Amino acid sequence: MRKLELLAPGGDIESIKAAIVAGADAVYCGLNSFNARTRAENLSFEDLHGLLRIAHKHNCQLFLTLNIIVLESELPALLKLLNQLVNTAIDGVIVQDLGLFYLLKRHYPTLDIHASTQVTTHNTGQLSFLGNLGASRANLSRELSLSEIKLMSDKAHSIDMLTEVFVHGSNCIGFSGLCYFSSAHGGNSGNRGRCSQPCRDQYQTTNAGAEYPLNLKDNSAFADLDALYAAGADSLKVEGRIKKSHYVFRVIETWRKQISRLEQNLATSLDKTPLYTVFNRDFSNGYLHGAIGKNMYIDNPRDNAVQHFSHIASLTPITSLTKDDAATNVKKALYDEKTQIITTVGDKISKLSLDKPLITLSVSGQSEYVLSIKVKVSEQQYSQFEAPEYREFTVCSVSNLMASDKYGLTHEELSKRFQSFNNIEYQLNPLCFDDLGDNLFVPFKELTEMKRQITIGLNRGREPVEPVTLQQVRQQLAALDKQKASADVVTKADKASNTCQASATTSLSILIANRRDLALYRELKQQNALLANNAQQINAYYLVPDAIEKQLDKLVWLFKQEPELTPWFGAVIMENDLIAAQSLLRQVKPKHIVTNNSGVGVIAKQLNISWIAGPYLNTSNSISLYCLQQQGCSGAFLSNELNKKQLKAIKAPHNFSLHYSIYHPIMLMSSRQCLFLQSSGCDKTVMDDECLTVCKKSTSLTNIKGVDFVIDKKRSEHNALYGNQHFYNPQVLSDLGGKFDSVLFDLRAIETNSHWQHGVLETLLETNKQISSKVGSEHGNDVDLANLVRNTTRVQYLKGL
Repeated sequence: MRKLELLAPGGDIESIKAAIVAGADAVYCGLNSFNARTRAENLSFEDLHGLLRIAHKHNCQLFLTLNIIVLESELPALLKLLNQLVNTAIDGVIVQDLGLFYLLKRHYPTLDIHASTQVTTHNTGQLSFLGNLGASRANLSRELSLSEIKLMSDKAHSIDMLTEVFVHGSNCIGFSGLCYFSSAHGGNSGNRGRCSQPCRDQYQTTNAGAEYPLNLKDNSAFADLDALYAAGADSLKVEGRIKKSHYVFRVIETWRKQISRLEQNLATSLDKTPLYTVFNRDFSNGYLHGAIGKNMYIDNPRDNAVQHFSHIASLTPITSLTKDDAATNVKKALYDEKTQIITTVGDKISKLSLDKPLITLSVSGQSEYVLSIKVKVSEQQYSQFEAPEYREFTVCSVSNLMASDKYGLTHEELSKRFQSFNNIEYQLNPLCFDDLGDNLFVPFKELTEMKRQITIGLNRGREPVEPVTLQQVRQQLAALDKQKASADVVTKADKASNTCQASATTSLSILIANRRDLALYRELKQQNALLANNAQQINAYYLVPDAIEKQLDKLVWLFKQEPELTPWFGAVIMENDLIAAQSLLRQVKPKHIVTNNSGVGVIAKQLNISWIAGPYLNTSNSISLYCLQQQGCSGAFLSNELNKKQLKAIKAPHNFSLHYSIYHPIMLMSSRQCLFLQSSGCDKTVMDDECLTVCKKSTSLTNIKGVDFVIDKKRSEHNALYGNQHFYNPQVLSDLGGKFDSVLFDLRAIETNSHWQHGVLETLLETNKQISSKVGSEHGNDVDLANLVRNTTRVQYLKGL
């Protein structure tokens, strides 16, 4: 029978211990930096060493979360961390940033790479992309159904990858990695582990009568274990790194028992009662069953345990107890249950000590014999009744000791030389010299080698990995640039005709989403051609809708009729639409595309179509650009969460173009859920195929602070939540001059409070005029550009990450 991994959350030391004693096969946890749960207590590096010892003693693996996007300025600190991590016994690292994928594969091949949920993996093309980056497993998007998980797992297994599926805990209403709600409204980026969960906030009561219209029930696949096994899932992942140890213990213990039933060919349980005794917002398996709709919502973000058991009690015909008395009894019973769990957990984990193993080095040797160091490692005892655990090994010099009264090995010198073993991982006893003769000498290089052999012995045969410096990384990248430059033979005409190639000047691009805007584009081209200063050509991207399959014939016709249009693919492209995207590209054969979905990038590479990485791939450092280039990418939009300093630090590879969106509606989240059910209301309670392809609605939400948000649903597009102002940042033109090969105006019709001062056409012409004449540089009139669009925001650019 295939082994199912139970993967537990560990937000602090007690929770990790609780997961281990409850029966987890693996635990994922974070250090104090570079992880996506900064609200968790997280670990120090010394804690990590101790927990690795405990976990491995109990046949449990430990995975480290490094699942945030990384800034250029953080690369030295990141490499310092990786240099430490590679010499530990960590079982895997969980990653979001493309640059980090690149570093791990190229420079730290012994570290096992897991793709985070922040990568938003929902189609097989993305699995191929991640496999190319060195990932051994991928955490699949929460929004997938059982049949979709089966398809993804089959693909993953065919390329030697594993799949993880979230089976318990909080449900995000937006696709992970594509949520900018906390970033744009509060400055706490989810891509940096600082999500403040504004989706759980209270809002002014909506037309549907909801006060928490974006709040979903918790995820529970407890009753779906047999189906998940049949679907090929390899790891069952429990969410909850900000939960306490009693929660982790109860959930993992309950799931362990359920998995044991499956392994023993017993009927799996349908009883979720134990899971209701700890924090929950009620449970739903709507995503797994494709029943996405109203039943997945709950109008209360707080703990539902009391309400659940009070409701159960109300169904039992008993007694003369009043409703208040019954609720009091339920609260007391839950309190007693929680106290019992805490006591049980405390007793079990009290035996798991983080105390460091003791190392004793006994140095011995006489003249004409080798120098010998016996190493004894005494592990921590977990109780007074256990026999002490220790292991021993011996290392020896190659040469025999020689008598020397001038350069004899002193006790002080030897103690100093081996003092480094007294560190965050081990405690070193004073060295023992009882059997070492006096006035003896062995070459110092042999002492160095003996020290290395001791390190290998302590690491159970694992060779120490030499540290990697940022200078070494940059030298390698420079060599790649030089190699590519010598291999590139591109004529000036080729460069001029291909917007994917890096150029010396900045051009203007627009994104349109319907055929009506084609008239605007044609008028823009005509007016632009009449400008006296010979303004540059304006590039036009056309938004390919999410539901590509239903629109395929129309899209093929459009792009063949309008070959100047560059296809722009969104971030969420489900499997059937990925297949349609492949058919579209084969039939149209565009020179290049823009895609926010790496799966489409894989297809483009296979078809020898140049592709630009869109802004929702969250590119934030130079090494990510090299990573993308290795996957056939010829350019990238840099993240709009970055500020001037953070953008300026990023350097592009040779012949790789940089792009930036200076005007766009601020998408706060994209959701597979219907956002109208709890806002303006909808006649349907469960979404069907027509909801994606036919529905076209817009409404607004207002939080209790009076801030408005826009819910917008276009035909063939997923539901999305937007801010009430467009992002507009012409300042970047003067701040960063010609850094970007193109800047974008996103003209999708999302109604916010922003408005054009003199009209769309006039604004675009004036912007292009200033870009072309380089007025938008240090001598530019940015006040004029800034006033062309009113009531906008660039707070993300000012704050940065």
